Amino acid sequence: MLVQWIRFPEHFTQANVERLLLAWGSWAFAGFVLVSFVRGALLIPSTPFVLAGGALFPNALAEVLLVSMLGIVASATLLYRFPGFAGYDSLLAAKHPEQLARLQTHLVKPRAIWLVALWAFFPGVPTDLICYAAGLVRMPYRRMIAGIIIGELPLVTAYIFLGTRLLEFLP
Repeated sequence: MLVQWIRFPEHFTQANVERLLLAWGSWAFAGFVLVSFVRGALLIPSTPFVLAGGALFPNALAEVLLVSMLGIVASATLLYRFPGFAGYDSLLAAKHPEQLARLQTHLVKPRAIWLVALWAFFPGVPTDLICYAAGLVRMPYRRMIAGIIIGELPLVTAYIFLGTRLLEFLP
């Protein structure tokens, strides 16, 4: 999408976005809900979808927040409960072996919820990795998911409000 925006900026005008949303009608938000839940199973970061939700649905920000957080919780749960799902355990172990080893050491500690929260809050690291590691060491699910929610909620809220400002940059 970003490449398309760079190559064909004339297609990404505020009028074209509004026209597209009107053409899709109520299916536009349904599509957003579907993408918000499916992207986690594909290990696609939520950030661009949260930004898009804020930009495309500025009159439904509470709903965008709810859907975004539910999608993140669903993704976190999937990776925690089924680390072998679609071979993600091998992928993450091969891609981040040192980080994974360190995480496993720290996630068994009593205050690991705060590590999960900080990890989820920092946009430069894959949240999927902490969920996977928490599942491997059998960190209590309630602690892991609470950490994800604590960390992601302020970040997702900020992304939604940033997304509402994105349309201002379109011609």
